[in-house]
Amino acid sequence: MEKAFAYICASAETAPRILKRYCRKVYELGYVPICPALNDAQYLVLSNADELRDLHSIALQKLARCRMLVVCGREVSHDMSVEIGFAEKRHLICTTLEGLAKIQEDSDGAVD
Repeated sequence: MEKAFAYICASAETAPRILKRYCRKVYELGYVPICPALNDAQYLVLSNADELRDLHSIALQKLARCRMLVVCGREVSHDMSVEIGFAEKRHLICTTLEGLAKIQEDSDGAVD
């Protein structure tokens, strides 16, 4: 069965171990986590302004291919707001990690 792509939207300051935890939770909920901040930062030099711009461009391209955006963390940064606005313009589902878990709980308990 194919799983939907879920874009992980988190602050740029989020530690990789926390991003991995977010990805794991999304995976456990039945989605394919897409996390440019975790994956693409491994091969791009973020101290290079051009490559940092490339990271943002790559992230938006990946987001455009996802079914939903999952906001992770307590604070919403400027970059996160840009990603949320981008997702809303494309009519993607925007939710929080807690909201996604709640949806899963509700669907597990639904009577067919």
